[in-house]
Parts: sequence; C-alpha cells; structure tokens
Amino acid sequence: MVTGTLLVLCALSLVIYNAWDDNRAFAAVQSVLPEIEQKILDNAGSSNEPTTAVGDNGDTGVAVIDGHEYIGVISIPSIGIKLPVLGSWSYPLLKISPCRYSGSVSAGGLVLAGHNYTRHFGKLGNCSIGDSVVFTAVNGVRYYYTVSQISMLNKTEFSEMTNPEWDLTLFTCDYRGRLRIAVRCMAAGENE
Repeated sequence: MVTGTLLVLCALSLVIYNAWDDNRAFAAVQSVLPEIEQKILDNAGSSNEPTTAVGDNGDTGVAVIDGHEYIGVISIPSIGIKLPVLGSWSYPLLKISPCRYSGSVSAGGLVLAGHNYTRHFGKLGNCSIGDSVVFTAVNGVRYYYTVSQISMLNKTEFSEMTNPEWDLTLFTCDYRGRLRIAVRCMAAGENE
C-alpha cells in the first residue's frame, strides 16, 4: 500500500513538473518572439545588408537576444505554432526554443529540432499533408514550404533524419521518447 502511494505521488510529481516546464518554455519563447519579429521587420525594410554570423547561419542573419543566437521564426498555422528558432542545437537549448539541427535555408536540407512540449513541437503529429509552413529568417526573407510527408523514425536513424532529399524537416520525440516524429516539407512557391 505504501509503495503504491509513493509511486502515485512520484507520477503526479512528474506530471506537475512536466506541465511547469512546458509553461516555462512557452513563456521563454513568448518573451523573445516580439524582439525577433522586430529585428525581422527592421531587416526587411532596410537597404543595408543584415548582420550575419560566420558559418552556417550566414544565409539567414542572426539576432542575439539574451546571449542566444536566433536565426528566424517558424510558423505552422494549421497547428497554431509560431516560434523563434535558435541557430544551433543542444539539449539545454531545446528547453528554450526549437533549434537548427543541420542544413540551411539557402542550400536546402534545413532540419529543425524541437522539444515535445505541447506549445513547442509537441503538436507536430497533428500536421497534415499539404499544410503550409513558413520560415522567416532574421534577414527578413520568408521561405514557404508544404508538408509532404509525416513519418515516425527510430531515435537512432540520424542519417534518415538529415536526409537532404527534403527542403525542410521538423522533428521531435514522441511522448515516450522512443521514436521521432518527422514532418518533411518541400519548398512551395517563391520566397519573398
């Protein structure tokens, strides 16, 4: 009886912690999103070249906010996602915002990883083929994509995750952490 009660209390504690962490992460991205959007507007209306970083982020520009380098904003209207994207990834950075895992927008094969928080990439499995995805780079350029495939991958299938056949891949863990939900997108129309 005591063991059962302890297990229930541990499970309840985990649920409460996960809800708190989800809300913390959402508040964090919401606090930087207006600043990134303002930098995007400033760069889009500027005749000067935007500030860029050396390396893979040079095609998007970089906005440094609170010591973190953001490369743009990802928007998936069909599932209510509009989030800033960090320029590099690590497990601690995933707790802040979705991150560029590999690739670039100009060369194609951009791969974005996000935590499965309900208000980060936790809803990726709800995407449908044909949904629109927009990545707006810090330099003001919008890249339009269409969801072409949704798949489940084993967490060890790294080469498949970064398959350059797709112009954009968004991925997150399933809630058990055993599989990766991969939303594959192809470029759609003209970028602006």
